[in-house]
Amino acid sequence: MAEQQMESRPWQETMVRKTNNQEEQFNPDKIRRSVQNAGADQQLADEITRQIQGSTHSGMTTTEIDDNIQDILKQRDTNAYNNWMQWKEQHQKMR
Repeated sequence: MAEQQMESRPWQETMVRKTNNQEEQFNPDKIRRSVQNAGADQQLADEITRQIQGSTHSGMTTTEIDDNIQDILKQRDTNAYNNWMQWKEQHQKMR
């Protein structure tokens, strides 16, 4: 249990900048949920979440996080990558 607390501690204080320029606390659950919604299995979603969580730093943008997720999905799960890109395209049209 102590190991889990040590591992998760840095991201709990990390603030990321959203596309609307607002800052919010980094939330790894949002990544895990989004990757699973794109069609990745839970194991891959957990791996991606840990990888992103380990590389996130204060001031990082959600666009940078998104780009990192895209790169991983493109290499690891083509179907989830295609779903991710389709969702992103639709989301951008709504803006």
